[in-house]
Amino acid sequence: MTMQRRQRPGIGRHAWAFAFAGCASMSAHGQERRVDFEEIIVTAQKVDQRIQDVPISIKAIDDETLATINADGLEDITRLVPSLTMTNLSRGGNQVQIRGLGSNVASVGTVAIYNDGVISASRIQSSGTFAEQDSVIYDVERVEVLRGPQGTLYGEGSFGGVINIISKRPDDQEFQASFAGSVFDVDEGSSDNTDLQGMINIPLIKETLAVRAVGYKLDHDGYIDAVDVSPVVLTLLGAPGGPAVPVKENANTEEVTGGRILATLRVGDGFDATAIYKTEKTELGITSTTSPHLIHLANTFGGTSFRPEFTQALFGPPFGEIAIGGETTVDEGILELNFQTPLGRLTSVTGVGEVDQDNANTLATDSESWSEEIRLTSDNDGQLNWIVGGYYRDAERKIVFSGFPFAEDALTQWSVFGQAYWEFAPRLTATLGLRYENQDSDVTDQINSLPTVSGDFDSEIPKLGIDFKLDDDTLLYASIAKGFRAGGANVDQSLGTDPDYVQAFDPDEIWSYEAGVKTSFLDRTLTINATVFYIDWTDIQIDRAIDALVPPGSTTQFIVVNGEDAHSFGIEADIYYQPTPDWDIVLGGSLLEAQFDGGTIDSDAASNVPIDGMTLPSTPEYLVNASVERRFDFDSGEIFLRGDYSLRGSSFGDVPNTPPVGLFGVGDLTSGTSRSLDLRAGVRFANWELQGFATNMTNELDSTFTFYDGGFGDLSVLLRPRTIGLNLKVHTD
Repeated sequence: MTMQRRQRPGIGRHAWAFAFAGCASMSAHGQERRVDFEEIIVTAQKVDQRIQDVPISIKAIDDETLATINADGLEDITRLVPSLTMTNLSRGGNQVQIRGLGSNVASVGTVAIYNDGVISASRIQSSGTFAEQDSVIYDVERVEVLRGPQGTLYGEGSFGGVINIISKRPDDQEFQASFAGSVFDVDEGSSDNTDLQGMINIPLIKETLAVRAVGYKLDHDGYIDAVDVSPVVLTLLGAPGGPAVPVKENANTEEVTGGRILATLRVGDGFDATAIYKTEKTELGITSTTSPHLIHLANTFGGTSFRPEFTQALFGPPFGEIAIGGETTVDEGILELNFQTPLGRLTSVTGVGEVDQDNANTLATDSESWSEEIRLTSDNDGQLNWIVGGYYRDAERKIVFSGFPFAEDALTQWSVFGQAYWEFAPRLTATLGLRYENQDSDVTDQINSLPTVSGDFDSEIPKLGIDFKLDDDTLLYASIAKGFRAGGANVDQSLGTDPDYVQAFDPDEIWSYEAGVKTSFLDRTLTINATVFYIDWTDIQIDRAIDALVPPGSTTQFIVVNGEDAHSFGIEADIYYQPTPDWDIVLGGSLLEAQFDGGTIDSDAASNVPIDGMTLPSTPEYLVNASVERRFDFDSGEIFLRGDYSLRGSSFGDVPNTPPVGLFGVGDLTSGTSRSLDLRAGVRFANWELQGFATNMTNELDSTFTFYDGGFGDLSVLLRPRTIGLNLKVHTD
């Protein structure tokens, strides 16, 4: 990202850090930290553009902001971006959605997450909305959040939007280095939380060849206890049982070890190449969910005194197997080649990846994929500019349960696309895009020895837009765009023997209509970007219980079917204000109505429940974020104070929105309002920074997702309690 301020590598999250790096002179005065938001450069449309010239709704978070808030994953990003929500179940196990476009299914998510231009190998037709890759955000140049359908340039599955995570590239001009360690304390947990992170950049041949290596290790203790409630359940059923049994304290642990190596070769102005290898291993305990309903029952009937708001219920024999922990290993390779040709810039992006997941409940998955995108982009200053390209991806996934083959699914997808920008009148530009997408999916249910179910899905994905540059500081735009998500088949097809259901499900799609304004005032110290949108969603992929095969209230088995239609209507805004070079004020918010338009769905209590007017799952009505930073200069550095506040409205974890009734009574699907206040204070010098911080300062025990399974209880996703620590960064220029 190009900005009018000093670049600093970001180190760590929630930290007390120790570090070493080479030293160089560098001014830390606030006057040189002034950001001109008008000049931020993004690649949302796969070309370099000023963010204020891009006629789509986009929020870009730069490296300094990521470093200041100590971001290390997608959860930290959601608190800064209107219309973006995440369930916060656990690292790599979250549902991400934009503008309310999410459903309660076990199919692919509606937001495409790209790391350095490549989508995760684990993103396969039936790999689950709760399976988005969430790599550590360290030494990252920027994160771009594109809101609304991006199907023309990004393809299938991006109709909610796109998240682009762009690593810092090797610098072939100068040596850079940073190294950090960290420790912090979490209320209700412990202070046994440590981080180690580091980066080194070496220009091997100045202005030609450079390498950059990044490494990190996050070791976080948990704050949620695990308890086996099976004895209490047996007692309630009239069998010999007893009180609930503690399994492990602070069980939602998180240990992440990984890194990446990047090498960049540049030959004049006509050719450059970047090769990236990434590896990351994540070891988790239980999810960050609690079971207040079941723990209350365990305390009432078992005579125990577990804390419902900080305890997760597990089920041992005879209901299941106590399973704590899981391990995910990600290996990726990326090669980007850029050639300057007489027709324009030719780019090739090749990605290969493997994701291995092993859970303590003996479920293991192995996902592999490779992809290739080739695109040619015009680079003239005339009235007509364009981008054309092609894309191919091949992916497969194998599932093993207790050592036995369970299922396999695979996909091949290819597409051709083009988008043109025609300034047909002064300051008035039309955008016309079209993509043809084709996907073949095969799913084999091995555990039941059933034949392979195949699906062939294709779609034309158009976009039509127009924008008007009212003056140098104001852009007006409007667009109509289609979004498309391919169909697939249910992994356990034995559930599909009921004649009311099918083994395969069809694609779903949206049509989005939006209009926005990007404008600046007061000598560009005040920037306001706002968008209003309306989205029609048809044939939603949604899950349904197989009531004919399994009695209501006794199972969590579902299949995916095409359900009802829905709409999403809302407004979102981002405001940036810098009254002086020493102040940064950022405000944002969104209002949203995301509801079903008729239809019925099965519930734990009954079949064919009307859902007309009910809210889509995990869709808060409003989101608000506010950040204020103040800097005070002194002779050799500056003191800074920062506050970040986020507010998320209540949402429903499933449909129907009505409270479900299960084996243990009436449950709850309402998350309630969620809020968080983060405070930071520190000092910055030329090559180091010391920060003290408190996140969730008021220690709110809020939830971002609440779900009730009538068979065995409830779960509530708990925000991390108050976290207090110190953060030290040391780095070269």
